[in-house]
Amino acid sequence: MITQDLPLYDLFNKLRQSGLPLGVNEYELLLRSLMAGFGIADQKALARLCKTLWVKSAEEAQIFDYHFAEVMKQGITSETAVSSQISSAETETKTTPETPKLPTSKPEIYPNSQPTKPLPTPTSNAKSAEPQQPPVVEIEDEIQVAKSAVLSISSSDEIADAAFLLTSDYLPVTKRQMKQAWRYLRRPVREGPRTELDVEATAKRIAQEGILLEPVLVPRRINRAELVLLIDQDGSMVPFHSLADRLMETALRGGRLGQTGIYYFHNCPVDYLYRDPGHQEAETFEQVLSRLSQSRSSVLIFSDGGAARGSYNGDRVELTEAFLNRFKQRVRYLTWLNPVPKSRWQGTTAGKIAQLIPMFECDRSGLQDAIKVLRSS
Repeated sequence: MITQDLPLYDLFNKLRQSGLPLGVNEYELLLRSLMAGFGIADQKALARLCKTLWVKSAEEAQIFDYHFAEVMKQGITSETAVSSQISSAETETKTTPETPKLPTSKPEIYPNSQPTKPLPTPTSNAKSAEPQQPPVVEIEDEIQVAKSAVLSISSSDEIADAAFLLTSDYLPVTKRQMKQAWRYLRRPVREGPRTELDVEATAKRIAQEGILLEPVLVPRRINRAELVLLIDQDGSMVPFHSLADRLMETALRGGRLGQTGIYYFHNCPVDYLYRDPGHQEAETFEQVLSRLSQSRSSVLIFSDGGAARGSYNGDRVELTEAFLNRFKQRVRYLTWLNPVPKSRWQGTTAGKIAQLIPMFECDRSGLQDAIKVLRSS
């Protein structure tokens, strides 16, 4: 079976083109679930399985429902052709105890034909040369293809990666994962009008007075977490600009934080931080520090720390230590995200900086660990 004939491959591609962040791992997970017997009872079961694995929001659910219906509608028109493929696969399974492997360069043969003869090309004048057609079974296209995946996929479950590499979303952390991580950065404070019922206090008042005259109301909790995101720009950080932009965008739009400040620097900030990537709108350290709250502010630094070049610079270590100490005098929560894998930190400037501040890889687990530090939990 070629890659384009894999179950739900067309649906998978259409969802990716519509903006759903799906990759090789999500598709392989679906195939393993189908092989385990999930979602093959009927169309509803198949749709429910795909939604569970691929859909994360109401908007994505609408996109999925539309494309799933289209794929199912197109699949019904090719029902007879798929029936022939399924019946052929079932016949081969009965004659051979092992699961058949994918064909390579040999021509495809029918189970009732001679094994040494290639499939004849049917013509209008040679009806006798046509192979015997297997019986037609009443099926629904994609569901039966899913059921035959056990017969068609090799034991290694390998998929041609080349079919999935044309994507602009090939980063270690997706936007959804970043937004979910930012939402764990919370410092709730009760502010505003008293509109929320305090159940415990109301119960105590009833116990004391013996009657409920008036419920106890309290202000709603509001997230007052303040994030300062410091981004190393240019130089060895050029390959990671898209990842830095994603961090900034998700923190500003999807983090639901009380306040977010974005500043840029190059290698190591000394006296100034910049509000723009071009380093034109400068602010002094003192101006930035004066606006920070010791109880609510946290600082996240995004930089390779010299690990991308694989070198050690003692001067950069000293300057970084001095700049970190200035922040530590003002805020309690600081951490560092490094886009370079941890295996490349040793022997570089980043390896030394990691001894001064909690440093994590910029992947999903690393971002979650960094948020835990910023929450101090």
